[in-house]
Amino acid sequence: MLISPKLAAPPACHRSAAGPRCPGFFLPAAAMVTRRPRRRCRLLRRYSAPLMIVAVMGAVRTQNAEGCFDREELRMLCQESNPEAAINLLDEMLQRSGAGALVDLRSEEQVAVLQACGEARSLASLRRAHRLLSRSLPVIPTAILLRIASLYYKLGARSDAHRALEGASRPPGKNGQEDFDAKRLQAYEKVRELHEEICVAGYVPDTRYVFHDIDEDAKVRALMYHSERLAIAFGLVSTPPGMPLRVIKNLRICGDCHNAVKLIAKVTGREIIVRDNKRFHHFKDGDCSCGDYW
Repeated sequence: MLISPKLAAPPACHRSAAGPRCPGFFLPAAAMVTRRPRRRCRLLRRYSAPLMIVAVMGAVRTQNAEGCFDREELRMLCQESNPEAAINLLDEMLQRSGAGALVDLRSEEQVAVLQACGEARSLASLRRAHRLLSRSLPVIPTAILLRIASLYYKLGARSDAHRALEGASRPPGKNGQEDFDAKRLQAYEKVRELHEEICVAGYVPDTRYVFHDIDEDAKVRALMYHSERLAIAFGLVSTPPGMPLRVIKNLRICGDCHNAVKLIAKVTGREIIVRDNKRFHHFKDGDCSCGDYW
């Protein structure tokens, strides 16, 4: 049986200067010229963008190396409970810029690094952080020393906790006394500021709790400077934002101060715990744990 060559196989494509040509299909040369550069542009777009990102990241890292440390990177490391990396970041800055390089380290950032050490339950990291703060700061704030001592106790290092408490309870010298006097003046100023803020929030002084024979304005001033309000104001100017305040009072808190502290906790966003001679009062977001039962 004879089979025609045309039926046995399809005709081969003929190449020409205009491009490949098959029966029923024709691709002009202009399309071939434009298609290849288009593929090349895709490749350039695909591989050139990461190179630009790498160059920008290198410039940012160089700028951070020459300037201050990256606060955002420190915050992320503390949130990930990676105290070793956070302390290494601070240690690099200290070695690069010398003593006093971490003076601008905020108190909340110090607390975040210490809290990361506690969450990781790393006593070695906590000791490194303590040494780093002692070496870089002229004076460690008392609130930070108390936090360090508390973490030492939680990790079972009682001797280290005692040494931290000794540093917190050391009698102040001349400069320390001046700092204390300045804090006291700030506390009185803070009391007046809080009084104005809670009045805007709806506070009305209840002068029934003042039994002295004085005029109404004097009674309002007497209520404003009650001991628990002074203690709260001193705590607000002496501790980092967000830290709970604990006040111990050997007398029963009066009804006017109870209402005032509820509003103070609301306007400052702090949790305030007051222990009077009857019970604990946990003030938070304008409410008290006793439900005004006292």
